[in-house]
Amino acid sequence: MGRPPGFDKDEVVQAVERQFRRTGYAGTSVDDIAKAGGLGRGSLYAAFGDKSRLYLRTLEAYCDRIEAAWAAVLEGPEDTALERLHAYLVMSARVVHDDPDRLGCMVTGFVVEGAEHDPQASARVERALGRIEGSLTGCVQAAQRQGDLDPEADVRGISHLLMAVNRGMEVLARAGFDVVALERVADQTFEGLPLTARARSRQAPRTATADAS
Repeated sequence: MGRPPGFDKDEVVQAVERQFRRTGYAGTSVDDIAKAGGLGRGSLYAAFGDKSRLYLRTLEAYCDRIEAAWAAVLEGPEDTALERLHAYLVMSARVVHDDPDRLGCMVTGFVVEGAEHDPQASARVERALGRIEGSLTGCVQAAQRQGDLDPEADVRGISHLLMAVNRGMEVLARAGFDVVALERVADQTFEGLPLTARARSRQAPRTATADAS
């Protein structure tokens, strides 16, 4: 089963990442990892080390990707900040359904599984969530400066609400809720934000600009 010596390590990491997302850390055996990556056990250990090290490597790559993807949605010109918050919600409704295997977020899986096997992995997850919160907070503040959100509203509270909705919609999608139902959740959440009269007079476009799966 082993690959040739010049195999692409990035391709192996991506394949193994999807295996961890599918079955979790505890539910993924070394044999599962070897099969997903197309490697024999010896080649696997020689290239990546043990299961814990490979998990951390896949988690690092995944976190880098989702941080960049959500930043691409949330960071931009101030005059479109409110639209970007709406795009974040719409993407949150679609992200699981847009994946051909309906896989969820590796960060969510780590937290739900309670996989405290590696302090480095825990720290990386905490850092990823902090960076996404930072992108959200910056977008909320920009919308406030533009007069689209109440300037007295709790910025961190809004950011945490949007993150909670994002994670909740992922769980509902994996439980079988369709995109239409989840987009209604996105719309209701958006309408529940402390929008100003100026903002309510405009219709937010239902578009998303990046793939965060």
